[in-house]
Amino acid sequence: MSFIEQIQADFDAYAAQAEKDSFYDIRANAYAHFQKNGIPTLKHEEWKYTNLRKIAEGNFAPSCLSTLDAKSLLDLGLLNKIKSNKIVFVNGCYREDLTEWIETDASLVMANIASARKTHQEVFMQHFGKYAQTEKEGLNALNTALLSDGAFIYVPEGKSLTYPILLTNISDATTEAVLQQPRNLIVLEKNSSATIIENYLSVGNQASFTNVVNEIFVDENGNLEHYKVQRAKGETYHNNYTQVYQNGHTNINQVTLTLDGLWVRNNLHFYMNGLNCNSLLYGLYITDGNSFVDNHSRVDHAKPNGFSDEKYKGILMDKSTAVFNGKIMVHADAQKTNAYQRNQNILLSNDATVNTKPQLEIFADDVKCTHGATIGQLDEEPMFYLRSRGISETEAKKLLLNAFADDIAVKIKIPELVQILEEEIARKL
Repeated sequence: MSFIEQIQADFDAYAAQAEKDSFYDIRANAYAHFQKNGIPTLKHEEWKYTNLRKIAEGNFAPSCLSTLDAKSLLDLGLLNKIKSNKIVFVNGCYREDLTEWIETDASLVMANIASARKTHQEVFMQHFGKYAQTEKEGLNALNTALLSDGAFIYVPEGKSLTYPILLTNISDATTEAVLQQPRNLIVLEKNSSATIIENYLSVGNQASFTNVVNEIFVDENGNLEHYKVQRAKGETYHNNYTQVYQNGHTNINQVTLTLDGLWVRNNLHFYMNGLNCNSLLYGLYITDGNSFVDNHSRVDHAKPNGFSDEKYKGILMDKSTAVFNGKIMVHADAQKTNAYQRNQNILLSNDATVNTKPQLEIFADDVKCTHGATIGQLDEEPMFYLRSRGISETEAKKLLLNAFADDIAVKIKIPELVQILEEEIARKL
């Protein structure tokens, strides 16, 4: 059975047993959009450097079957040692036995989608499917139609999470090629705050395709720290679409660390729908072998006095390839916008490739906006200086690359994440 035939069979099975309510209507509408648009090809402008042929021709199928000792895998990880609320999914299926809630405030909510849409139906349906577009986004439509499960995080007005939420998705492709489609809905009401870490891991020698959609709503005076850590090794294909919708006087710090994976596409969209929005977008990607990483971002400044700062850095080795496409859109009403965007890359191999395209579209006249991109190699002068003082070539490279990554690392407020970053640089060298 082909991948498209598998999708058709899965939706038919879902439709046959689903309750025909508003939740079903959103999913059925999304499936109609997927049937119209299909999986993106190189003919789509936003996917011109990003080939999905191996995904479209794969034999991926959803399955909750797993032989994985997930607890042992998690216990070995640095992130699991952080004192945090933990929610875990294996192959997109909720693992209640590995989920831990340590907050004492009963008004705060961390649950899986399957239960949350019933226990918190009003707030869930108020936000689900409202932000991540499906009309022209085939993979978003696929996720909406056939989501496996995911996290629902709700912070009511005036409340704050005392501890971070660690949201872990594990792909177990030990016995078969796996499709998982996590769907996460994060809602922060007025004057609330939270720290959330997305953590992606994998085991097994078969292929896996993870198709994630995050919808994030932050209301007035809300504060969000959001980290995404991609460390799924092996023949892993990972597409992540995160849509952030923020109202006035909000502060969001978003850091994306792509440290492993054969094929990764990160789509990050911010819609700044209020006065004095502050949006920070930082990312670091480290590629080796034949791996491929594509970072696509869009920041919409829709109202005045907004500030956005975007910096993505790449370290490329071997025959790996990276793409960066960042767009800042300043709408006509968004006067006094300050928006900055930079993409910087270091190539450690003559065979590594980067395609970078920073963009600005400005329809207001009282703004400060800059964008730029650089591609280069390690500077020979500091390398010579370090080598002349008895430091080995590998250690010298490690020091210089850690320095290169430092202005991303300083945006990370969780020490264990910084340690993971440093360890990955060392391991890949």
